[in-house]
Amino acid sequence: MRLINKKFFIGLGTGAALTIVLIFLVAYTYVRIMSVSERVETALEPPDFSSCPLSPVYEQAGPWSIRTLEGKDIAFSQFKGKVVFLTFWATWCQDSDTEMPSIQNLYNSLKHDDVAFVLISDEHEKTIQGFMKRNDFNFPVYVLGKDLPDVFNTRGIPATFILDREGRIAFKHEGSARWDDEACLKFIRGLM
Repeated sequence: MRLINKKFFIGLGTGAALTIVLIFLVAYTYVRIMSVSERVETALEPPDFSSCPLSPVYEQAGPWSIRTLEGKDIAFSQFKGKVVFLTFWATWCQDSDTEMPSIQNLYNSLKHDDVAFVLISDEHEKTIQGFMKRNDFNFPVYVLGKDLPDVFNTRGIPATFILDREGRIAFKHEGSARWDDEACLKFIRGLM
């Protein structure tokens, strides 16, 4: 009986192929985990409030409305006179997902103050509601209305704007950040 035959080479080839695939999958998973952890570290940096030029919003935005998850249209101008924490986000965006716990913490710290939290997504109401429920978030979320004012156009999401009581953009940040940082609380309370 021959030990080295056709079945031996088929088994050897299959074993080698499976080993190569397994090594590739382990390496790929390691690279993905490392890139996510680097992104999380970057995302968890607090925003830099050192340069904050004021720019008027309500005059530039015009009569713009957003929609509640129940389908009710509300005029954005209803927030005038309050400090507004405005974020454009999406449930499918990993950077949005990364910063949401810090936004929840910020909301919990300021919900009794005169600060309006306006988190806007352009997704379907049911998608947003499911995301909020799964993650146990309770800050106010809205659906994007028509005709987004140019003043809020950005290159990507998440994009956050902090408006002062007069409706001027006091701060703008694109990308995720750690919003429950003491510097952010101090900045927003300074606008009140």
